[in-house]
Amino acid sequence: MFLAPPIAILPLWQSRYRILRALLYAVALSFIIVFALRALFPTLVFSFNFKTPSSSKNNLLDPRAPDNTPRTNGKIETNGTLITDVGVVGDLSQIDTSVTLEKKSAVPDNLTFSVRRSYRSFFLPIGLPVTGFPEESLYKINNTYYALRNGTLYPFVSDNAYLSRYPDEFAQPESNDFLTRYPISEEWIGFRVGSIVSFADGAFLIVSDTEMRPVGSADIFLALGYRFEDVLPASEEEIGIYKRGRIFLLGAEHPDGTLLFDRATNTYYLVDHGFKRPLLNPVYRNFILKQQAPIVVSSQTSKEHADCVLEPGFFGQTFSCTTLLGALSPESGPDFEISISRGNTDIDINTLQVSFNTEKSVKNMFSILSQIKQRVLTRFGLSSE
Repeated sequence: MFLAPPIAILPLWQSRYRILRALLYAVALSFIIVFALRALFPTLVFSFNFKTPSSSKNNLLDPRAPDNTPRTNGKIETNGTLITDVGVVGDLSQIDTSVTLEKKSAVPDNLTFSVRRSYRSFFLPIGLPVTGFPEESLYKINNTYYALRNGTLYPFVSDNAYLSRYPDEFAQPESNDFLTRYPISEEWIGFRVGSIVSFADGAFLIVSDTEMRPVGSADIFLALGYRFEDVLPASEEEIGIYKRGRIFLLGAEHPDGTLLFDRATNTYYLVDHGFKRPLLNPVYRNFILKQQAPIVVSSQTSKEHADCVLEPGFFGQTFSCTTLLGALSPESGPDFEISISRGNTDIDINTLQVSFNTEKSVKNMFSILSQIKQRVLTRFGLSSE
């Protein structure tokens, strides 16, 4: 019935009509299948244009050398390495990589692509061990906690803020007379850096003594390894001492004060100023553990990497390769550290693009469908969250 013409046509044209109509259905069906595959198993594309390094379209993060020198100009010396990061959630099957050189750039005989997976904060170098609580002169006067810093008393904004940093017994009780001995700062001390607080409908990471950053979404919050059970409710007064920084998105490095646990070595680390420092003091470690669970990492899986050799294309200025990701477990973390290296001449990169292909599986299909359903329900105010 689908091949029958809606109007009478000459017998000579009926067979041609059926063939053409069948072809039309085949094309439409192919289009629907391709669209469905792209919707259910998306390809996530990330790129960086080194000629416009400040563009908001660049979503590969912090191009740099191994010593953290910025490489936003795309220039790599002979045998040099360019490193960049990106955060991706999902069960991924492979990465397609493309490097396009400037027209006047020398063309190397080969380039190597390498990627490993974990959390960015766990890729940090190991620093000096943390041997105990930060040293402070602490006092409790009229139920208010203070820290004496450089001859000035700094009040804590609340009991909760103090107790996120120190146990109650660390504060020496004093009378009102003590307040007359030192000037009192107008600045307040807030929560321990690395704490997670909530206010209104948002969750915020305390990234410094003066700044907090909102987390982009619940999915990002969970992908970063956090738990909602560890969020501390905060009052307007408590968060009022912070300025609000940019939104925390996938690929960002955990803030200072974040506790990591390496399950491969049973070692705890504390993120601190560009290092992950072993937390050896059991008293301080247990104090933080009572407040929030650590981000679970693995030194074993973070060493695993996938590689491929970037081969030149037809015109020679573009190099590309495909890397399977089966060896990199999704449980390792959402962050990918990408390296371009081993060129035998100085090169000047115009653009770098990586495309992550989602594994085609029933599990991923239902996961994507669940996300689509949740977004539709949220859009119409019917979400159960």
